[in-house]
This record gives sequence, structure tokens and C-alpha cells, in this order.
Amino acid sequence: MERAGSEDTDPDAERKGLGTPATRAAVIEKLVKGGFVERKGKQLLPTKDGINLVCVLPDTLTSPQLTAEWENNLTQIAKGKADPAAFMEGIEDMARELVKTYPFLSDDKAQMFKPEREALGSCPRCGSPVYEGKKNYYCSNKECIFTMWKNDRFFEERKVAFTPKIAAALLKSGKVNAKKLYSQKTGKTYDGTIVLADTGGKYVNYRIELSKKK
Repeated sequence: MERAGSEDTDPDAERKGLGTPATRAAVIEKLVKGGFVERKGKQLLPTKDGINLVCVLPDTLTSPQLTAEWENNLTQIAKGKADPAAFMEGIEDMARELVKTYPFLSDDKAQMFKPEREALGSCPRCGSPVYEGKKNYYCSNKECIFTMWKNDRFFEERKVAFTPKIAAALLKSGKVNAKKLYSQKTGKTYDGTIVLADTGGKYVNYRIELSKKK
């Protein structure tokens, strides 16, 4: 943006208003803090959100010509050759028109700004990503019914919290070591291995494997 529309700009514009190094630095810092730009060495690179933002903004706002016009107007104001009130009125009019023309994002564009979820692992049935829900861990493939419920009776009876860490381990290797599993029969606790014993049915099954005593 340092040379945006420079061919149409007053020669003094780069020393005033939007074109100064100080103002550019402030704008860059806001973009970095907002997550739209990231620093890599001496380079400034747009993030995914930054690229998406440019995609959804009206062409009017992303045009270098607009920057050139504003720089020129601010330079003329600094020289006493333009009315600052008229300049601000023009910006307010433009803002009102933009809000009127673009009141909201379409559903498709709004999806671009949804935070990316981290998958816990791959579904053992279809290979699709498995995500954590409020009450379960579910396969993202709508045609697949693979679901591990957090309040599954298997875990509740053994007084084990079905955490994302346990779910991720089961998805990765099919089993996870667990300590202090509660035995309803003896009232005592023991250590064992929880094994994912999925048979492809509506509900996912589990079983316990005990370590062989030496």
C-alpha cells in the first residue's frame, strides 16, 4: 500500500496522512494483532483470515485507488486547499452506503470465518475426522453413525472420565492404559487397558484387558 495509486497522488502525499511510515506501522500492528497478518522473518504474510477478509470486502474498500484518493485529500487538507469537514462527510456517506448495500455476509462467506476445529483422530469405520461435541465424540461424515458418548455406561461404572485424551488414544491405537478403574464387584480399584471393541453397530463397545501378572 506504500505506493498504492501513486501515479494519481499529490507528490507530497507520501509524506502525510495514510502514506507516512508511522501510520503504516500502526495499521500493520492492528492487522497483526487482529490475526489478519503474520510476521515471518522480514516478511509480512496474510493469514487465512486475512485472505478471507479481502475476499468478502467490497472492491471499493480494497482498491488501491481509494487509498490514493484519501492520501491526496488529506494532503490537500494539510495544505489548506480542502475542507476537512467535507472529507469526513464523504467518508460517512460512503460508510452508510456500504452498510446499506452489504448488511450481512451470506452463509457461504460466513463459513469462511468459522474457527477450525482440531480433529481428535480418524474414524475407525470410514476414516473421516472425529471431533469433540458437547456430549460425545462424533464422526464428521454424516453418513457414518460412529459416536463415542462421554456418559457411556462403560466409563461411568468404572468411574473414569471419558476425556478427549482418552478418546484420541482410542482412535489412534484402539486402546489406552487406565489407572484406578473401579470394580463394582469388589469395590476396589485396579489398573487395566481400555480397548475399543467396535463392531460397527449403533453403539460403540469397549472392553478391559488386564495386565498378566509375572
